[in-house]
Amino acid sequence: MSGFFYAGRDFSPYVQAELVEPAAHALEPRAFSVSGRPGAMLLGSELPPREVRLLLHLDAGSQMTGLELSRLRALLRAWLCAPGGGDLSVPGEGSLTWRDVVVTGVSDWDSLFEGGSCAVDFTCYDPVAYGAGRSCTGTEVEVLGTWPTLPVVRLTAAAGSSVKVADEDGRYVLVERDLFAGDEVVMDFSAESVTVDGEGASADVAVESAFFSLSPGAHVLTFSGCSAHEVAWTERWL
Repeated sequence: MSGFFYAGRDFSPYVQAELVEPAAHALEPRAFSVSGRPGAMLLGSELPPREVRLLLHLDAGSQMTGLELSRLRALLRAWLCAPGGGDLSVPGEGSLTWRDVVVTGVSDWDSLFEGGSCAVDFTCYDPVAYGAGRSCTGTEVEVLGTWPTLPVVRLTAAAGSSVKVADEDGRYVLVERDLFAGDEVVMDFSAESVTVDGEGASADVAVESAFFSLSPGAHVLTFSGCSAHEVAWTERWL
C-alpha cells in the first residue's frame, strides 16, 4: 500500500491506498442488423471508460481527536469532489497516470474514520494510462507501451517552401509555406495542429496529410526541409 495523487492533491500524509485490480477492458461493439442474416454485422469496437477502485486506510487515525477527525473528513471529502475531473496516480501502477478521472462511488465512508477502510470508485474517461515522456532527435524511434501514442514533432526549418515528416508506411504531414532558416515548426499530432514560431499555421498543412500515431515498437521517420528535429511522445499503457 502507498499514497495516491488525485486532481493535484497528495493524499499520502493522510491515507494509504490499495488498488483493487480492475478487470480487463471489455470492449463495446458497434454493429447493425442485416435483414435476412442471423445476428448482426460487426462494424468495430470502442474502448469505454475504465473503472478503478481504491481501498483507503486512514494513517494515524487512532491518535486524532474527534475534532481532528471531523476536519480531516471534511478535507478528504472536498479533495475527492472534483467536478471537472483530474489526474489519478495509484499504487501498484508504477509511474502511470490516468487523465479525465472523476469519483463516481464511495462505500463505507464512515468506517474509514472509525479504524477501518472505505472503497472509492474512480471512472477514467480517458481509459489508456499515460507513462513516461520520451524524445528522440534521430530517425529511428522506439516506442514503449501497449497503445499507440500521438507525438509532437519540432522542426528547425531550412530556408525553403515546405517541411515534411513521414513514417515507414508512407503517412506524412506536409506544411507548405515560405520558411526562413531557423523558423521553429511544431506539429502537434494529437491536436492535429501546426505552428510556425508560435503562430498558427494549420491552414498551410497539405490536404493529403495524415497526423499519424506511433504504435508500440520500432519506427523509422524521415524529415525534409529542416536542419534539425525532435520527436516527443508519451508512452500509453492499456
